[in-house]
Amino acid sequence: MVAGLLFIIGLVSVLVSVVMLGLGAPGVLQMAQAALAAPDASYLAVAMDVARTTSWSVAPIVGGLLLMGVARIIMLLAAINRSLRGAA
Repeated sequence: MVAGLLFIIGLVSVLVSVVMLGLGAPGVLQMAQAALAAPDASYLAVAMDVARTTSWSVAPIVGGLLLMGVARIIMLLAAINRSLRGAA
C-alpha cells in the first residue's frame, strides 16, 4: 500500500514537472534563438542561460524518479517475502 502511494506521488511529480517544462519551452526556445542570432553569440552562454532557466525542474524530476525506484524496490521485496512464506 505504501509502495503504491510512493509510486503514484513520484509519477505525479515527474509528470507535472515535465508538463510545466513543456509549457515554458516556447519562451526558452525564443530566448535561445534570439541570443544565437546576435552577432556575438556564444553557445556556452546560451546553454548556461537555458540551463539556468530550467534548473528548477531537476529536483522534482530526480526526486520523483527516486521515489518511483524506492517504491519498486519495496514492491519487489514484498513479493519475494510473500513467495518465501509459501501458500498460507
